[in-house]
Amino acid sequence: MNRKDFMLLGACFLAVDLLLGVAGCSGGKNDKTASTGNQVITLRLSHAYDEKQPLHQATVKFAEIVSQKTDGKVQIKIYPNSTLGTPREATEGVKLGTVDMALIPTTNAAVFYNKLDLFYLPFLFVNKEHAYAVSDGAVGNKLYEDFRQKTGIRTLVMLESGFRQITNSKKPIHAVNDMSGVKLRVTDSPINVDTFNSLGVISCPMAISELFTALQQGTVDGQDNPIVNVYTFGYYKVQKYLTLTRHQWAGIMMFISDKQWNKLTPEYQKILQAAATEVAAWERKEINQKEKEYLDVMKKEGMKVIELTPAERKQFQDKMQAVWVKYQDNIGKDIIEAAVKTKY
Repeated sequence: MNRKDFMLLGACFLAVDLLLGVAGCSGGKNDKTASTGNQVITLRLSHAYDEKQPLHQATVKFAEIVSQKTDGKVQIKIYPNSTLGTPREATEGVKLGTVDMALIPTTNAAVFYNKLDLFYLPFLFVNKEHAYAVSDGAVGNKLYEDFRQKTGIRTLVMLESGFRQITNSKKPIHAVNDMSGVKLRVTDSPINVDTFNSLGVISCPMAISELFTALQQGTVDGQDNPIVNVYTFGYYKVQKYLTLTRHQWAGIMMFISDKQWNKLTPEYQKILQAAATEVAAWERKEINQKEKEYLDVMKKEGMKVIELTPAERKQFQDKMQAVWVKYQDNIGKDIIEAAVKTKY
């Protein structure tokens, strides 16, 4: 789908939602503005995740909280599984105003504001607590505000998919040399392509909605994703080996079009922000629990799980340092240093 077609599709969804909203309020008569509280406001939230995923479940909780706190006056309509387009297309839609809200990996949002590539620098974060401290603290908030100023997209909160791991159907991966020649699906962003090119793989950028079929048909040998995605998208069914590299942390931004945000009353804005903060805390706890549960299930299903030794992991870390060098000017050395030094 090209950009023109996507914009047309978004306009169609907008028209249908508006018609339904008018028909459902005041007997079809013209409503007053949102600030009077007489109009039911429907916000369309796009994401790429399966309904079993904690990220989807977080959006359901978010919608429930918002509806309850606004007495049903603000409704969140959720479009999972890339229904409104790929993450990049959905971000473009929020930027243009054809999509109201979205859950988007930072690596896709970075296409529109490249300093967000900070979150995908390989081996930047020591652990999840470090990632949370950066994303919730001064470094993250500065990036979100700059992103809003540039794109008109307001970040409400950062959720997560967890640390990314490597799976493949060919051979166990213990060392960097094992990656040579492996055809690996990568997220369609420059920093991800460069990250895996540094390991000698054949990088194949591809939307997540196309990945299962590509793995099943052998179009690609493997991919990288957090454990929860490997399970909920069913990749473990068509992949034999899982190597726990923990090379990147997959932060997932929940954001809203600034145009839509500014149409809301201050009371509704406060409710949306509080609801987003609440579900982010729930989702992080849930995904940490699910990682252990899903990993055990995949092992029982026959997936071979490889835990790297400290020396093996350092091989990957050293090889990927070239990515830091290449992206430090775009991201900003001061931002990277501030993230590294953030206490957790």
